[in-house]
Amino acid sequence: MGLGASNLHVDSALTNVSVMYRNGKFVADQVFPELPVDKQSNKYFTYGIDNLRVDEDERRPGAVSNKIDWGLSPNPYYCDGHALHTPMPDEWRGNADQAIDLDTDMTIALTDKILLAREVNVASAVAAGATTVDQSGTKWDVDTNDPVKIIDTQKETIAQATGQKPNSMLLSRPVFRGLRNNALVKQRISGALNGIGGSLITAEALATVLEIDNLIIGEAVKVTSNEGQAVTSSYVWGKNALLFYRPPSPGLRTISLGYLFTWTVGRMSALVYKGRLPDLEHSDYIEVMRYYDPRVVAAAAGIWLTACVS
Repeated sequence: MGLGASNLHVDSALTNVSVMYRNGKFVADQVFPELPVDKQSNKYFTYGIDNLRVDEDERRPGAVSNKIDWGLSPNPYYCDGHALHTPMPDEWRGNADQAIDLDTDMTIALTDKILLAREVNVASAVAAGATTVDQSGTKWDVDTNDPVKIIDTQKETIAQATGQKPNSMLLSRPVFRGLRNNALVKQRISGALNGIGGSLITAEALATVLEIDNLIIGEAVKVTSNEGQAVTSSYVWGKNALLFYRPPSPGLRTISLGYLFTWTVGRMSALVYKGRLPDLEHSDYIEVMRYYDPRVVAAAAGIWLTACVS
């Protein structure tokens, strides 16, 4: 079934709904900051670690100073299109109650699905591109293991590799629960009494203990069963955690674990198309579309900690 260009238009009002709609459970753009680009495909440059290397810089009178080399590598990105549409039969409009805004409701539903897929794609990019450290032998929900010491060790790994202290950490919901219920973690909470419940320990308190500026809880859930089967689901971020450096804002000569390259120019930004289905005379349709490429650009700036809890 084709969507004929002559039967559609870009709906500005519904596009605004799609752009503004943000599900609090989605954190993809907190892990990979959105980097707007004006071309669907292009190249970005990555620097080497030359700035962290000490070179002989002593120069005697009349002598030529030592020459140094710079490492600069071009890397490609490509913003794939991601789109879904749904038909809206005339009968739906005819039967809809006054309180129901079908266009807005469908736009939000489609946007939710697009954002869920983006969350999954960013998680997959992290798992494939970041340095992985398996925690299956030192589970963070086991009271004899100290997750703070484990995390501190990985902070030093990132700092020594990049020159930047990691300032952000993502915890999946299961890891967040396990971490705040760990007995050794609870002992570190300022003013905590013996026997304090983990449920009383907030994300803000954990961030203070971990010395992390941005503590992110990954709560998004995806259904893993096929349609028609008994419903099963899992957390998008699994039982994993991500320790990483995130710059205050994307920019040139700025290190970041990754970026969400997003094509945002003109008709190719976050769009909602609305039109008449050419093959069905009695149905409209709404289509939500985005173009992006989640990409690890500095693998050394993050550590993907897997199997953190039971």
